[in-house]
Amino acid sequence: MTRLLALLLLLLGGTTELAGQDAVRTGRPASQDAAIRLWLPRGSVRITTWTRDSVDVKGRVDAGAGRLLLGGSPAALKVVVEPPEGRTADGIADLDVRIPGGARLWVTSAAAEVEVTAGGGSVEVTTVSGRVRVAGTAASVAVETLDGNVELACISPLARVRTASGVLVVRGVLQELDARSVSGPLFIGMEGAVRQVHLETVSSEIAFKGDLVPDGRLQAETHGGDIELRLPPGLAATWHLVSYGGRPEDQLLPASALRAGATKGEWTARTGDGRATIDVRTFKGRVVLKIRG
Repeated sequence: MTRLLALLLLLLGGTTELAGQDAVRTGRPASQDAAIRLWLPRGSVRITTWTRDSVDVKGRVDAGAGRLLLGGSPAALKVVVEPPEGRTADGIADLDVRIPGGARLWVTSAAAEVEVTAGGGSVEVTTVSGRVRVAGTAASVAVETLDGNVELACISPLARVRTASGVLVVRGVLQELDARSVSGPLFIGMEGAVRQVHLETVSSEIAFKGDLVPDGRLQAETHGGDIELRLPPGLAATWHLVSYGGRPEDQLLPASALRAGATKGEWTARTGDGRATIDVRTFKGRVVLKIRG
């Protein structure tokens, strides 16, 4: 009887509501490029893709966390853990969600851990706290969090990450990366050549290891931290380095390539045809240039 009721709800459309249960399991048809929005206040969610034209949700929702709602059409669905009426949620939800590979995904949370393994669609995650990890292959990735740590381990043309105090770790194959924090460090390790990279933090360190395409651009800026770049020794680029703490520690550029600029604390160099651009700026930290291992 329970299975028959669940099947009727699935076929009739509307919103599936599972309340008063710790264990939950529900699903709904979804197109391969569906827009899927997911919200849960606290707990964890693991999102993976599959080849089926449907969304499947299972896991548990504490009574104090509220109730699980799944609604919408095959083209646009929402998965929501709705807090108890009239009071703040004091429980957690732990969910495993399967979505079509090409789906466009939006995840919003207050304090949940979010893990996404993408299968070709776009991914956007917004949280206050809680760890965020995005892996797999994505059309684009965007993550914003106040104090959660962020890890990207994916293949994507474009990635954008923002955090106030979290640690940012990015690796994989990206064409463009924009990563910024206030007090959290940035650790970037690229497996392929990148077209454009912008790295920025106010009071922490930046470490970049990778390569640039022939006309690529790398910008790194911090007020109070060190900047370390590990790049190929044969990289052809125009270099502009600002380090008020002293001459950059250079183990990368050819001898005598690095020259003092017109302004105190400014250093310039040109290697090869100079097509790529490297612009680095730190006010209180060091600039360190090393050969990529």
